[in-house]
Amino acid sequence: MSNISRQTVRRYLVETASSEPTYLRAHEIAGDLDGSPRAVAQYLSQLQDDLSLVSLEQWGRSKSTTWRLEVNES
Repeated sequence: MSNISRQTVRRYLVETASSEPTYLRAHEIAGDLDGSPRAVAQYLSQLQDDLSLVSLEQWGRSKSTTWRLEVNES
């Protein structure tokens, strides 16, 4: 069972974002946070419309969903 929280994922996204787009996958984030990729994927979907400082967009799907992350310009 993963002990990762929504707040942990949110903090990771805010700290990782830059002015240049970054492309991430749930399993990469889970590896950095020592959590479950399934839990991270669920939180990413929930946080997509809930972040104000960064832009998180579902970008592409191949074997897993890729997320595009960058700091909001406003």
